[in-house]
Amino acid sequence: MRIGWIFLIALLTPLMSYAGEQDRSHWGYLGIEGPEHWGMLTKEYMTCETGSKQSPIDIPTKGLSHHQETLDFHYRTSELHEINNGHTIQVSHTTGCHVDLNQRSYNLRQFHFHEPSEHHIDGKVFPMEMHLVHQDKSGHILVIAVMMEMGKEHLILKNLWNWLPEQIGKDVSIPIRASLREILPADTEHYSYSGSLTTPPCSEGVHWIVLTNPIKISEESLKKFSAIIGDNARPVQPLGNRHIEKN
Repeated sequence: MRIGWIFLIALLTPLMSYAGEQDRSHWGYLGIEGPEHWGMLTKEYMTCETGSKQSPIDIPTKGLSHHQETLDFHYRTSELHEINNGHTIQVSHTTGCHVDLNQRSYNLRQFHFHEPSEHHIDGKVFPMEMHLVHQDKSGHILVIAVMMEMGKEHLILKNLWNWLPEQIGKDVSIPIRASLREILPADTEHYSYSGSLTTPPCSEGVHWIVLTNPIKISEESLKKFSAIIGDNARPVQPLGNRHIEKN
């Protein structure tokens, strides 16, 4: 029984650490605690420096092989909760949501934001990027990245921004019910590759899906997020010999 619990903890720890949910050593995006030094802050973060399949990356779109993946969203209408965890604004649902990728089900754990975008596409940087973090029953992590460009945002996003908590550790229940599927692009064409968490401990083995079509964020919302969180994007990492597919 004890071995089983140890195995379960080993599976869940990387996900709980993603976007700073569980800080084992203080880290940030500037100075001696910034991305260039994460691997030196503690031995638990060494993968940030020594890993060979780190994220984010600059996605080259030319010459990619095509592979047909089945990606189905099952996002329910739900109440939403926001928290300022000191590294980003993180949002969770009160009811279960999941996606099916090639008939494998991944439960949505949380979603959060980065400014500017962490992934680049052919060298292009977007104003923001949203990460939808999922996990299957075996502990495998799937992150869906959605680029955000300037424009008139969806009402759901606007409502999220109306309740952004400024105080670190502040948890806010948003008095609306919404489905994330409403703000995502109708066309879910995407790039996929194997990478890592983009925050300490930078654990690898993460399946990344980067949607090719962006959603909109208003200038007002971008400024509000920047005033509360600031620049929270990890620089792009070497691609190495990794294979990127377009789906």
